[in-house]
Amino acid sequence: MQIRKYQESDFSTLCEIHDPARKQELAVANLTAAFIPFKIASQKEGLFDDYQVYVAQKDKTTVGFVAFNDEELGWLYVKPEYQHQGIGSQLIDFAIKNAGRPFYLEVLEGNPAQKLYLAKGFKTIQHESGKMPGNESFHVEVDLMKYEKMIGRSNPIIFCYKLS
Repeated sequence: MQIRKYQESDFSTLCEIHDPARKQELAVANLTAAFIPFKIASQKEGLFDDYQVYVAQKDKTTVGFVAFNDEELGWLYVKPEYQHQGIGSQLIDFAIKNAGRPFYLEVLEGNPAQKLYLAKGFKTIQHESGKMPGNESFHVEVDLMKYEKMIGRSNPIIFCYKLS
């Protein structure tokens, strides 16, 4: 697998990755009605303004993406048919290596990805309730997670959701 910087030509592929994976994520939290397509969500949540975006390619096919800054992991999605093959794990490793410390994320309550974050060294530090970013008419329950291990840099942060 290769991880490379996002290019504008990747946009439609990111839509194809995000939309079905996001629907899965929301279904687990009983928030299916809160779905917003990538074309809209990426603008409303400042994906390309606030984060570095990288794509994962397997056999020249883009299969996932990660978006992070020095403080948080904001987006992590893998095409459903490529999930459970280590792609998300490698994208998390890449973000951790290239972000600061401490590094945070927020994960929807019930999201099975929380097990992966725990396995990668994140610790749940707080449970929060609030409004869903980008779709504030929906209430969400999230766990705030923190990663502090040092790897030759200062400290990283990951948020899957920012509460309003």
